[in-house]
Amino acid sequence: MSFEFLTFLAYSPRGKSDIEINSRTVAGSCKNGDVTFSTRLSQRIEEADLSEYFANSSLIPVPRSTPLVDGAVFPAQVICETLVKNGLGESVTVCVDRAYAIPKSSGQFHADTRNTVQTHQDSLIIRPVIITEPTIIVVDDILTLGRTSMAVALELQKIYPDKEIKIFCAIRTRSWKNLENIIDVSRGHMSLTANGGVQLPD
Repeated sequence: MSFEFLTFLAYSPRGKSDIEINSRTVAGSCKNGDVTFSTRLSQRIEEADLSEYFANSSLIPVPRSTPLVDGAVFPAQVICETLVKNGLGESVTVCVDRAYAIPKSSGQFHADTRNTVQTHQDSLIIRPVIITEPTIIVVDDILTLGRTSMAVALELQKIYPDKEIKIFCAIRTRSWKNLENIIDVSRGHMSLTANGGVQLPD
């Protein structure tokens, strides 16, 4: 099983160059639900001629690792709403939540100790609603291993088998290479692996 994905920016968790240090500030703004960040992201996507990726789509935000509580920041929803406000996507559909909390990915430093795709799937609740657009785009703030986004896409596919389902994450974690630019577009297909992980093209 595979889904097309797009990420636009990159960040380095531990790099020491000015660009890599700045990338962590940008990632922090993203995870804090900063509307200014999302607005600039939308503008940069349009400038990069990537608007077509969002054509005729409903954007569905990926939930955080814990059930959403009133007043909590929901970064993926902020990104969705700002993208649509700027003409990237037709609508926002908030229909995925957590049934219970799972360990945060940011607190797990090795791939073999992080939540599997199935662990994510088991924790998700999908509230079926009518979506008129032919395409669904699963939206998250940061893509590291791709397991959260893959789990949401797989669960949505069960409810909406006739929809095209794609994935967009604002930022991709790049731990293994030196960043030369924060704008670092990555586009391809992510595939589910037999051991509960995700295979990315690079």
